[in-house]
Amino acid sequence: MDNAASFAGSVSVAYLQGLVEHVGQAGVSAAELLGHVQLTPATLAQRDARIAARAYLELLGQAERLSGDPRLGLHLGEAVRPGYYGVLGYLLMSCATLADALHRQARYAALVGDLGRVRLADEPSCEGLEPQVAHSWEPLLPQQRALLAEETLAGWVTFGRWITGLDIPPTEVRFQHPEPADTSEHRRIFRCPVLFGQADNALVFPRRLLATPLGQADAEVRRLFDGYAERLLGELRKGSSVLDRARELLAAQLSAEGPDLERLAAALALSPRTLQRRLREAGLSFSALVDETRQQLVLHYLRDPNLELADIAFLVGFSEPGSLGRAFRRWTGQHLGEYRRQPSPMP
Repeated sequence: MDNAASFAGSVSVAYLQGLVEHVGQAGVSAAELLGHVQLTPATLAQRDARIAARAYLELLGQAERLSGDPRLGLHLGEAVRPGYYGVLGYLLMSCATLADALHRQARYAALVGDLGRVRLADEPSCEGLEPQVAHSWEPLLPQQRALLAEETLAGWVTFGRWITGLDIPPTEVRFQHPEPADTSEHRRIFRCPVLFGQADNALVFPRRLLATPLGQADAEVRRLFDGYAERLLGELRKGSSVLDRARELLAAQLSAEGPDLERLAAALALSPRTLQRRLREAGLSFSALVDETRQQLVLHYLRDPNLELADIAFLVGFSEPGSLGRAFRRWTGQHLGEYRRQPSPMP
């Protein structure tokens, strides 16, 4: 990997605010939820800040448990507002057409959260059906995949109806996860066939809708936000934050002398206490940072068929493949061999 930013994820506080506000309506306080990752409600005032993707996923799982809502992902997506997408939300609103907005969304999705890859592509032609496109989302992390996929696609439908003024259901919706026992909320929100156990997570709709003009189109505003979004994306890809640099240095430590807080802090020219405080601000402890970095490296190394499991175990600082296997099962709920036999995600 070139740097930490190539494998580490983060989520904007603006997007986190959407989760906190939604479960607040179910009686879950911000302090109760955020405390699970050592954050406080004061974090929410820093809308331009970011927290670790791992912390967001932990909060998502806790929110589902505390709210008692088994379809939390769908309901989060249904409640999405432009402000939750930060700069990206306002950029999309200013675009001339739906096609313009979706291409920008695919380019700048990381500004909201480094949680998955977005792709817009033509669907294979089908006799008797007008040309279709698929707007798909591929998760980057193994945790909360079903919940995140439902949140993402429901959010796209909600936001799409809002910016286009059209209330047209998709042709079909596809999810990779297994079909739940109750799909009534899926049918209510999407109002179209919803398929499970599929090869991708995608909204499928007629290609002609890409030409739909957007009601709040403004070329001057779009140019302004385009430039701003490009600068923010560049900063994000540089991986210049303390958290990004800590991940990069830690990745090198894992296969050498092993993880050590004091050694990592010294390499960052910080005191151990300051490093711990910076990690807390991102919703991480040092042990969580080690675990997250190992997980990301393992998922990266598994894409290389020439690397044996013993090699991967060594590269991430495990004493033997058995330890790697147990950790992988904890991270993903899958066996290493089972995961490696799966087809690679879309580029």
